[in-house]
Amino acid sequence: LPTPTTSHPTANKGRKAPAFAYFAMLGLAFLFIEIAWIQRLQLFLGHPVYATTAVLAAFLVFAGLGSLWSQRQMHTRTTQLLHLAALSILLFSLVYMLFLPSLLARMAAWPLLSRACVVLLLLAPMAFAMGMPFPLGLRALGHTSAGLVPWAWGINGCTSVIAAAAAPLLAMEAGFSGLTAIAVIAYLLVPWLNPGFHKRTGDHGT
Repeated sequence: LPTPTTSHPTANKGRKAPAFAYFAMLGLAFLFIEIAWIQRLQLFLGHPVYATTAVLAAFLVFAGLGSLWSQRQMHTRTTQLLHLAALSILLFSLVYMLFLPSLLARMAAWPLLSRACVVLLLLAPMAFAMGMPFPLGLRALGHTSAGLVPWAWGINGCTSVIAAAAAPLLAMEAGFSGLTAIAVIAYLLVPWLNPGFHKRTGDHGT
């Protein structure tokens, strides 16, 4: 765990709860969606290893691109970008829920490589949006409470590990659609947590 910081305790005090909740929710939500997709696509790709490889590749590559893009939007306020990301995740989740089953059924007989490419293309826009909130949160937190940044990394990593263990248990009760819904709700809440820890960032893109 990061060592506790003693710098600017008064400034950090009011920002700890929203900042920690922000990064905890991101850790849970990202893994919930990732694991749900791995389970959903096992039948389509024909093997758990293929599904895991394709989903991880899609999220690592396109979430990374989303992260890179968001860091370059220095003239757009963080909260606006977070709302954009959250609404995009909601929109793509709804589209997938409505149209994906029939779409995958039509392509079930395609060669494995073609099906893997389809998975990459389908997950690309959602993964891109999911890559934005973490670096945006770090940027906002770094402007106001830089001493909390190591804690943000630690909490996000910890909740990611918890999510990997909790996701199958939640899916047994709520199904993978329910697991995705929980994650989407978390992403929708994230923009409302962000203003709580960057009140003093002014107009510097946050």
